[in-house]
Amino acid sequence: VLCDIDRAPLEEATQALRRQYGRDAAVGLWVDVTDEAAVAALYRDAAWNYGGIDICVSNAGIASAAPIEDTSLALWKRNVDILATGYFLVAREAVRLMKAQALGGSVVFIGSKNALAASPGASAYCTAKAAELHLARCLALECAPSGIRVNVVNPDAVLRGSRIWQGEWAEQRARQNRTTTDELEAVYRERSLLKRSVYPEDIAEAVAFFATERSAKSTGNILNVDAGNAGAFTR
Repeated sequence: VLCDIDRAPLEEATQALRRQYGRDAAVGLWVDVTDEAAVAALYRDAAWNYGGIDICVSNAGIASAAPIEDTSLALWKRNVDILATGYFLVAREAVRLMKAQALGGSVVFIGSKNALAASPGASAYCTAKAAELHLARCLALECAPSGIRVNVVNPDAVLRGSRIWQGEWAEQRARQNRTTTDELEAVYRERSLLKRSVYPEDIAEAVAFFATERSAKSTGNILNVDAGNAGAFTR
């Protein structure tokens, strides 16, 4: 089940999976993660299509950058609404359905390096991501008796294939790093400990690990996929 607020890319991704794996392999469902009724409808429709859910990957995302004095209340609320409240609503409905099924399950949050390491000029984004990470920890404690695992993947600087980096966020971070948008990937690569770029498929590998039985004995964990960032070390 693929979910998005933008209908065109949702339809495109759904059709691509159907062409590759068969018509019954995928369904695309519109959702606004900040809308309680829309999230409830998403799970109702997902269960109608496939009988229930075993895995929830929560990855709705935005990004914003602004000095604190230029951070409007609207910008603050938008980050919190999507990255904190949205993750709460998506996880709550997932847990409700998983508990009703009594089969356990896996919830994976897509976090950010910024959930662990503060970044200047992005207080709204960093704070919302930190809230998201701590929500996952709370749910790992609460859901363990039901066999539901909750883990977090923290990416950093995944520029290629990301619509977040196609708008103002890239321009804002380029200004913060005193570079151009064309050079931004190289800047992030060189600041990493391993001097390597991070791609969507790297994040997918980490999600697959937490989603499947390969990590059956892991909950409440954080996996950083950032080519190494000392500020984001968990211990």
